[in-house]
Amino acid sequence: MALETMQIERAGCVPGHPWVELSHLGTLTAQAVEGQSLHLTDIQGHSMGCGILHFVERSVVWRRYSHAEDVAFDEAYVSASLVEAVERRSDESCQRLVSSDADYLPGLVVELFGDVLWLSLETAAVRAHADLIAEVLKELVNPVELVIDQGAEPKTYSGQGLKGRWIEVDELLYRIDLLNAQKPRFYLDQREQHPLVGSLCEGRAVLDLFSHSGAFAMQAARAGATRVVSVDLEENYVKAIGANAQRNGLHMEAEVSDALDYLRSSEPGEFDAIVMDPPSTYSKSDEQVGELHRQAFAGLSEGGLLATYSRGRVLSEFESMVAEAAAKVGREARIFARTSQPFDYPMRLNFPESQSLSGLILQVE
Repeated sequence: MALETMQIERAGCVPGHPWVELSHLGTLTAQAVEGQSLHLTDIQGHSMGCGILHFVERSVVWRRYSHAEDVAFDEAYVSASLVEAVERRSDESCQRLVSSDADYLPGLVVELFGDVLWLSLETAAVRAHADLIAEVLKELVNPVELVIDQGAEPKTYSGQGLKGRWIEVDELLYRIDLLNAQKPRFYLDQREQHPLVGSLCEGRAVLDLFSHSGAFAMQAARAGATRVVSVDLEENYVKAIGANAQRNGLHMEAEVSDALDYLRSSEPGEFDAIVMDPPSTYSKSDEQVGELHRQAFAGLSEGGLLATYSRGRVLSEFESMVAEAAAKVGREARIFARTSQPFDYPMRLNFPESQSLSGLILQVE
């Protein structure tokens, strides 16, 4: 059966962008339901492809999954797209296998942690195919278990319990518990940055803020840092950092503290390398981000290293904010590297939102 076609009623949506808000769609038919596949045309009648309807609070967003004119988001499409996404990945034991809209499966995120898969089903369209998705992934990857997250408490696909486990990333071990939200997982999008930043920390006193699982800190300790301090506001995370460091035979300090409070209480020049990887909720506040960087620039010794990251901001915007913070405290910096997410977090040319991670590695003068 052919898909229903709808024409946007006014100009203004971003050309090529895979999301169109309800305000551009006009009046939806009474039969429209969340998760429905819909063919969309622009105001001139040109095809914009096929997308699903995703209800967000009081608005509706059309999210494109195909540029074709009559492709349903059905079992055949979902199965084929899953296979294509997994085949685009490498054979790493810990990586993202499916990245939502960037892999043409809006709302589906699949991550591999050793022998366990973690699935986030964010849209009605993918939730309707949950069993199919699980079975296809089991055939492709052969995990011992799948953990399903549909916005409530995560649960295993089998319905059985799942103990915490150790995963290995770049020759270091990390304890994760995918059913326990109070324990840190592991930021797979930073796994290339951890060893890169660590390699620059030999002989330095390193402060790792928002440390989460302690990955940056452990890489710095392994590379020969003279002192490493991990700081996180979550006590459970700090306990996990200590366990991770002990398991890997690394000596480092771990403290429970607010990042800004810790920076303000530190002595000027106490650290000559600072790493800051705040969660996305923190990165949304311009004032918080600005003050965090002002304190970091003010506290670093001359020639110090600052590795700083943002989730949810494009790199150009983030770089401008960091530059402004440096100027306000009279510091300058050389850019060693502009960084982003690894290959398994693909970015689509006309979809800037698919760039979820931006970073700068700076030498501060």
